[in-house]
Amino acid sequence: MKKNRINLLINREDYQKYENLFERFKLSAAILTTILAIIFIFSYITIKNKFNKYENMNLQKKTYLQLLVERRDDEAKINYIEKKYIDFKKFLKDDASSVTYYEILSDSIKNSSESAKLKSLAVDKTRNTSFIITFSVFEKMMSFLRFAESEMFLNNFESISLKNLVIAGNNKLNENYELSFVGKFAPIKVDTNENKN
Repeated sequence: MKKNRINLLINREDYQKYENLFERFKLSAAILTTILAIIFIFSYITIKNKFNKYENMNLQKKTYLQLLVERRDDEAKINYIEKKYIDFKKFLKDDASSVTYYEILSDSIKNSSESAKLKSLAVDKTRNTSFIITFSVFEKMMSFLRFAESEMFLNNFESISLKNLVIAGNNKLNENYELSFVGKFAPIKVDTNENKN
């Protein structure tokens, strides 16, 4: 048996109107739900991607920090090398080029006498110098003194003077002669061919 319902509260025209309104409301709710679901899914994916980027960056940061901790010894070595390099640059700046002056003086001494020996040499950064030359034969010493008065030797110095003559030994066979000089070396002339290379 089938029951028929009779709606006594509203008339049929109003019922049709409300039914259309509810249909539109259900359709609007479905569309709104779909739009909200799409927005939610899009937001979820965006936030998840940002969170993954953040996690990757955080992992990278931890890796770099771990590398820094592991490389602390390397950093100390680099700082040590940098300090030594700065010291070396300072040394070169303050260096008196004593090797060059030693070579100049050594060559001059060799040109004058085979028996002459350079015993000591001191040069400061202002080119002030003191050096001692030793001889085993008196005549060779006298020959060197004549050479020391020549232009070839004097051109190496701005000023030079004999400070001291020392005779060491107890008899004429074992005597050694030491000449002490003080002065100032002439500035080194830089060869332009060497600078081009």
